[in-house]
Amino acid sequence: MLKDSAIHELSNDMSYRKGCRYFKDGRVAKLLRRPGTSIYVATVEGSEDYEVRVRLDKTGEKIEAYDCTCPAAALYDGACKHVVALLKVIQAGQLEEEGESAATSGPYRKPTGRLFDCFARAKKHAHLNAPKKLLPAALREAPIFLEPHFFFERHYGRSNCWLEFRIGRERLYVMRSMQEFMRSFLAGTPIEFGKKLTVDPQTAAFAPGISTMLWRFLLDLWKDEVSSLYYGGAYGARLSGTIFEGKAVKLTPSALVRFLSLMQEANAPFQARTDIHEERTVEIVEGTPALELGLAERSGSGRLMMMTDEVCYLDDDAHFLLVEDTIYHVPPSFSAALHPLLEAFGSSRSLSISAQDIPAFFSTILPEIEKVAEVEIAPAFAERYEIMPLSAAVYLDYYGDGIAARLEFHYDEMKFNPLAGKAPQEAPSGRRLIRDAAGEAAIFAFFDTYDFLPKDGRFVQSDEAQSFLFLDEALPELSKITDVYYADAFHEKPVRRMPSVTIGVSVNDENLLDVTFDAAHIDFAELIGVLRSYREKRVYHRLKDGTFVTLGDQQLAGLADFIESTGIKKAIDVQNIRLPLRQALYLDALAKEDKSIRLARSKRFKSIVRDIKNPVDADIEPPETLKGVLRDYQQTGFSWLSTLAAYRLGGILADDMGLGKTLQVIAFLLAHREEGRPPALVVAPTSLMYNWLEEIEKFAPELKASIVAGTKAEREAALSPALKDADVIITTYHMLRRDIDLYEKEHFSHIFLDEAQQIKNPATQAAKAVKKLRADAAFALTGTPIENSLTELWSIFDFLMPGYLKSRRHFQSQFETPIVRAKDPHASADLLRYISPFILRRLKKDVLEELPDKVERKMTNEMTDEQRKVYHAWFVQAKKEFAAELKAHGFGESRIKILAILTRLRQIACDPALFLEDYTGGSGKLDMLEEVVADAVAAGHRILIFSQFTTMLSHIAARLGVMNLSYAYLDGSTPALERMRRVRDFNAGAEPLFLISLKAGGTGLNLTGADMVIHYDPWWNPAVEDQATDRAYRIGQKNNVQVLKFITKDTIEEKIYELQEKKKALIDQMIQPGENFLSKLSEEEITALFQ
Repeated sequence: MLKDSAIHELSNDMSYRKGCRYFKDGRVAKLLRRPGTSIYVATVEGSEDYEVRVRLDKTGEKIEAYDCTCPAAALYDGACKHVVALLKVIQAGQLEEEGESAATSGPYRKPTGRLFDCFARAKKHAHLNAPKKLLPAALREAPIFLEPHFFFERHYGRSNCWLEFRIGRERLYVMRSMQEFMRSFLAGTPIEFGKKLTVDPQTAAFAPGISTMLWRFLLDLWKDEVSSLYYGGAYGARLSGTIFEGKAVKLTPSALVRFLSLMQEANAPFQARTDIHEERTVEIVEGTPALELGLAERSGSGRLMMMTDEVCYLDDDAHFLLVEDTIYHVPPSFSAALHPLLEAFGSSRSLSISAQDIPAFFSTILPEIEKVAEVEIAPAFAERYEIMPLSAAVYLDYYGDGIAARLEFHYDEMKFNPLAGKAPQEAPSGRRLIRDAAGEAAIFAFFDTYDFLPKDGRFVQSDEAQSFLFLDEALPELSKITDVYYADAFHEKPVRRMPSVTIGVSVNDENLLDVTFDAAHIDFAELIGVLRSYREKRVYHRLKDGTFVTLGDQQLAGLADFIESTGIKKAIDVQNIRLPLRQALYLDALAKEDKSIRLARSKRFKSIVRDIKNPVDADIEPPETLKGVLRDYQQTGFSWLSTLAAYRLGGILADDMGLGKTLQVIAFLLAHREEGRPPALVVAPTSLMYNWLEEIEKFAPELKASIVAGTKAEREAALSPALKDADVIITTYHMLRRDIDLYEKEHFSHIFLDEAQQIKNPATQAAKAVKKLRADAAFALTGTPIENSLTELWSIFDFLMPGYLKSRRHFQSQFETPIVRAKDPHASADLLRYISPFILRRLKKDVLEELPDKVERKMTNEMTDEQRKVYHAWFVQAKKEFAAELKAHGFGESRIKILAILTRLRQIACDPALFLEDYTGGSGKLDMLEEVVADAVAAGHRILIFSQFTTMLSHIAARLGVMNLSYAYLDGSTPALERMRRVRDFNAGAEPLFLISLKAGGTGLNLTGADMVIHYDPWWNPAVEDQATDRAYRIGQKNNVQVLKFITKDTIEEKIYELQEKKKALIDQMIQPGENFLSKLSEEEITALFQ
């Protein structure tokens, strides 16, 4: 077994300590042992993942060889921290044989003795021990200079490059062994070059600038050298020997480019020698050289000669070109043109061209050469050949659904069709004609690219789509190099860009929107075809006159979105399109945000949009009796309701709880009371029915308000006269559902749903009943239009303006799924365009500067010992039941059972005695409540205590009785009139405490007499808790309000609280900042509660 001392001896103290820490942190992965050997391989996680190898002797007690791919292993002697970590794992016996795990697969698959021999040899040669400590700069010696000498040879098309160096201060010495120099310098061993020069690495430093840059370059190559030895052992012998060999440093292709780039960056000339020239000074410049060639004539043949003294590429990629005493760093385009020429020359300086190839040379090769060099042509060639410029014409005509093109090449006065007839061979001068082969080929390429075929002396293309692409993409470029002519039936501009489309929108006498489309030069029928082609995702549309319209214009995308979003897609074939007035604000917002949509608005359209968007500017006076009562923001709310009602539109008054939504509606009802007009209908929760009556009697006693309640017979008796004489009828959701047969026959002036979240589930009987009602305009009042899902918002709008957000299925696919699951910002923005004009929401912090502060605080309590034991036992059982239920019935069918399991755990967190009859172990939370309440009451605070468990309220009441504290109590069984009495008594100061069921008293109550709110147990939906809190934190509150949320430590309550916080991060973008909603719990979220 390996001993710590054996591992420690291989490394310094720091590497050993870090390696031990890496071992403890579990950073060694993919560990395996080669079968039948003592070779171990692993991946160790550091700043990167490094491969580490170790070989032990047969006893496993002695370390024979090791290596690592990290930089430290290449630069320093001894084992690095990664090797130490692997050795500690081996020592602990945490390993597996190769093949036992999929994790063992990797690049090192062939165990071989030679591999570790090479590792050992690399270590022996390296001795890479960098200086441990440098002397202060003031005590160092004069800087050392490095001078490179570059050598270049080319044999049979292959280049051979290397560097030799001189080193010194005032005098430079030849470095005889580069390998010995690197080993000694890195090991910190002084190196003697002559009697007057000894370099001590401990005190020496390379001169700033090129010498330092060259040293870093050498250091990189040395790392490559070590790596080459290393991988040579792993993969077999290398082909080219070592990089450092004698006084030479061999340059691989990549190293050559690095060296030349370095010298260019430093702007440093250097010595260079090639197999043609002796050593001389060269420099590297950016640019292209002036090359000269000559074309001589010999008995009708030609000879192309390189006139520039020396021209050759140094690197394989032809980036660096040596021309005499200068190395040019040339652009790729220059290299691409010159490379075939130099390749043809090879080591020769001239090329022969046969007499029969001279015309082809002039036509095809010479134009390419002239891109990179000056060519001096012998006069004899000018006497025999005439190079004439090409001009060309293309004649276009229709060919069925496609097009035909006839070509004509012009050389001076000579014209011919290259697809028909014989091309001229002689120029008018009698000399041999040299045609522009490259120019002709370029023209042919246009037609080849778009699959034209030669037929009857023309290029023809019968496919409409290919013809369009040719006209749209190729023709503009072809027109630059040819003259294009069109047949009489063919338009001079065969491809048009889509003209601007103007959408006209106006409001007619029936309060409907008239929508028209106008596109210049394209009639409405043609526009329909264009849009249909765009919907089919075609790239063009062909008009009746044969011309093409491109469909890639951004305007068409906006137009298509407009048609899709407004729901007029099916009506696009109709000349006059009509939309409901409620679409006006959506159209206006869409056009303002999408600049590609040009919307021509009528004067009345603009007026309606302005009135709804800016109700504060509307000239609507509130009732005289309420002018001094309404706050500014309530006046705005009144104007907003009045404006929407004037256009028979609906909306959601979503003001923060406690801002007086009821008063704003009462002002509206009073202002719009008219003789002979049907009454308005208010539908409210049972707990708020009499509150509405009280508020009306207080602020608008002149309004005739009737409550429809009691038995069936009493309700029928009350409703009949109310329909004739009352201004306002007040009923509840529960009673409306029972009496819908009476209400659905009537037409009301206005309908107001208070706490409209009551119809958030469109499948409930209450929602179905409400949606059968008829009125001129309908409104919803709720501080929480979304509690769990966006479908709740759809359900409310489906009552206010049926069909506005289309069907439920459409809404979910178009908005809810993209927004909630995919977090699609475009879907969110589009939904906001629809709903924001019809939702008015103000927050207390924005409109009530005088409202005192609200401070929320989480208070965590420990469980009692007995309570902890009970909770742990039930939690273990709950996990088993949860898993079994999921397995047996799946998540969808198990919700009720799962919620029952969760409720049991929540009850234990509150007080195990809630369902364990003989339990006497106490409750940590109830004890904490006793302490908090005792101190708070003693300090004069008045407190609301909410719990969703009425049995828990009973336990709290019993504890308060022991404490001799009086309290008020309210739950779902408390009659409506009694609720109002208890609220009045509490606000008047009768008791210091009010125990309230969360569901029964979380809405509709005004309890500003309290200044402290305690949520004894957390509810899934934080919006419900916020509603309850706002019973105290609302208009009329004079004191700061403290909100305490009790959470039992180490229970499901902590996870519910975390879930609340997580969900609150999903701010309700559909309303305004400050309104939150909690998505329905998913299977993953519920599963996390049992972790």
